[in-house]
Amino acid sequence: MRRILLSLILCVQSASMSAASGVFYTTAFDGSRSVSLSLAEGWPADDPAFDFDVVITLSEIDRGGVVFYQDGGRHEASVRCVSPATVRVNSTEHAVDVSARPATDWKHDLWARLCTAPAF
Repeated sequence: MRRILLSLILCVQSASMSAASGVFYTTAFDGSRSVSLSLAEGWPADDPAFDFDVVITLSEIDRGGVVFYQDGGRHEASVRCVSPATVRVNSTEHAVDVSARPATDWKHDLWARLCTAPAF
């Protein structure tokens, strides 16, 4: 049942990501440029200790929205929604402070995007 629910959430998230470009975190540098992290792909996690496996892309953008750099790499991460909330990148597990404010930590914002599905 949990896998079915997660698959449904991913479908809803994928639809909303397509509509909203998939950006889940942006941070500004030197006032004129910003770096955005986006969800490119997502699916139920292969590891049963996690809920989602995702691919993250990175873009550098100027104040006017012009993309200066688009990282061609596939940065894979796994996300655990339940306690202890965790984002794993490569083999490093990062604890997620679920009480953090949005836009203060990319790991929190990734977790929030996937694990706090909107109520219908």
